[in-house]
Amino acid sequence: MKQLVKEYIGIIIGALLIAIGLYFFWAPSNLAAGGVSGLAIVLKALFPIVPIGILIFILDCLMFMIGFIMLGKSFGLRSLMCSLSVSVLMTGLEFIWPNWQPISDDLLILLIFGALFIAIGQALVFNLEASSGGTDIIAKMITQYTHLNIGTSLMIADMIVVLLAMGIFGLEKGLYAALGVLITTNLIDYLISGFNVQRYVMIIPSSSDKVQPINTYILETLERGATIYTAEGAYSKNPKQVITTVIDRKEFIDLKRKLIKIDPLAFMTVQNLHEVVGEGFKVK
Repeated sequence: MKQLVKEYIGIIIGALLIAIGLYFFWAPSNLAAGGVSGLAIVLKALFPIVPIGILIFILDCLMFMIGFIMLGKSFGLRSLMCSLSVSVLMTGLEFIWPNWQPISDDLLILLIFGALFIAIGQALVFNLEASSGGTDIIAKMITQYTHLNIGTSLMIADMIVVLLAMGIFGLEKGLYAALGVLITTNLIDYLISGFNVQRYVMIIPSSSDKVQPINTYILETLERGATIYTAEGAYSKNPKQVITTVIDRKEFIDLKRKLIKIDPLAFMTVQNLHEVVGEGFKVK
């Protein structure tokens, strides 16, 4: 239950970042860089009386029906929560700061900063197995059934919206929107990869009596598995016991501190792993 609450808080934070990027940076400049939000920006130009948050929510409804059917109840419920949060937050921002004007005349600045907020928010939401709605759901389905990464799938869905926006706002705004799609999708891939980075750690204790304390710390304190095997030094020809384990970033910091206390002469190498599948990690 506690973990579920944390995940929902994370989804709301992601939704807030998305809403900030849209309302303060993209929407005032008609930068319809893909997604249902981009389509809502186009519709806002045609129907200025309707709040953009309401437009986003209406457009998401159809997508969620598809999401429930194709991706399962859990994904749909989490995504519905995120979409509702984005819609409510967008409407709230519009109420607090009505008729918000672009903070700069430089479209590139608005594009980049909007992309940063939106990409961080979407990456956080995707990492929690949800979606901010709309074409994100379509992208998730493309990823599930074609094994394309999520960024590429988003690009395919978003470029369709960009073409529509180009017809309404003109070629220049359309090109900026296309650039926004490229920036956002690549940032999302990069950030999701960073969220899921694990550490593969190999430790060679300086003496055999240090092996058990290190192994015990990994098993009992970090509650992670470990493998111990015997290797031979290429120069000394002496047998050495080697401990290997896979842990997350926080656990690695704890292990490194503990290792300095237990065996400051231990040899340790670390590699980043961008995907780990199995017990204790992701299960597919």
